[in-house]
Amino acid sequence: MIDQLTAGIGLSPALSKFIDDFLSRVRLVLGGGPGARTYVLVGGAVVLWASWPALARVAHPAPPFLVLGLSALVGFVFSYLVAVKQRQTKSFFAVRPKTLVFVAIGLMGNNAFYLAAISRIGPAEANVVHYLWPVFLVALAALVHRRSPTPIQIIGIGSGFLGVAVALSQQMGHGLDLMGVLLGVCGALTFAIYSVGRSLARVESNVVGPSLAIAGAGALAAHFALESLYWPTNNQWIAIVLMGVGPFTIANICWDKATREGSAATISSLAFLTPLVAITLLAIFGLGTVTLVTVAGAFLAIVGAVLSSRS
Repeated sequence: MIDQLTAGIGLSPALSKFIDDFLSRVRLVLGGGPGARTYVLVGGAVVLWASWPALARVAHPAPPFLVLGLSALVGFVFSYLVAVKQRQTKSFFAVRPKTLVFVAIGLMGNNAFYLAAISRIGPAEANVVHYLWPVFLVALAALVHRRSPTPIQIIGIGSGFLGVAVALSQQMGHGLDLMGVLLGVCGALTFAIYSVGRSLARVESNVVGPSLAIAGAGALAAHFALESLYWPTNNQWIAIVLMGVGPFTIANICWDKATREGSAATISSLAFLTPLVAITLLAIFGLGTVTLVTVAGAFLAIVGAVLSSRS
């Protein structure tokens, strides 16, 4: 299984091999089978994605398309340098054009909608709306495979959403920007479609890294066409670089591997933990607070994740 996944999608052959080796060691320590690998992959993606709201808060008020474009190009350069160091540049670009375009649109659309939603309704509220994507993913996966979600799965998903709603209820406030909500929904649907599409791709390599070049170029073109020109401050540059390396690049490679190995229902239910981890990071860095309501919401979300993953 390790060798099969190494031949699958990756940031670069070198980084893919590094992740595979690391996960094999973790699996040996935990004594788990192939399923343990999926949990570790999703866990890594969750932690890195959870850093996105905090980094987006630091990058604010830089325009969303500018942040997206620069962070995507940082991710591309990072992945390319790894490939150069390992002398894997030829295979790094050995991807079908239609696959590159599909992945680029998926990544750019999801993150552009998400950043735009954050700028209108705030990071906590944007998280609530954006994490409709697991429900979209389960529904689309059920449609593709022509099967209905199980009762336990439905209960788990409901508990997960209830937990997220409770955890973020104090941040919702009044006078919610409906356009911001719509942007969050569009981002959620985009990522669900992307995840289902990638789960159907069994033999591809080096997809995320080279696709980030197309995504970054497209986002910067949108910035110059639709947004006011802006030059980031030093702190904003740091946040953009961290976005490009962590949540944008390594998190997506972990997620892409997980979607092609594990159950869509399982990994989507575990992803409910992302906004709760994000709240914790916001609190740790002084960008938010964690209350008893947040803890109660976290408990409900974890229950939902466990129920859904057991279905």
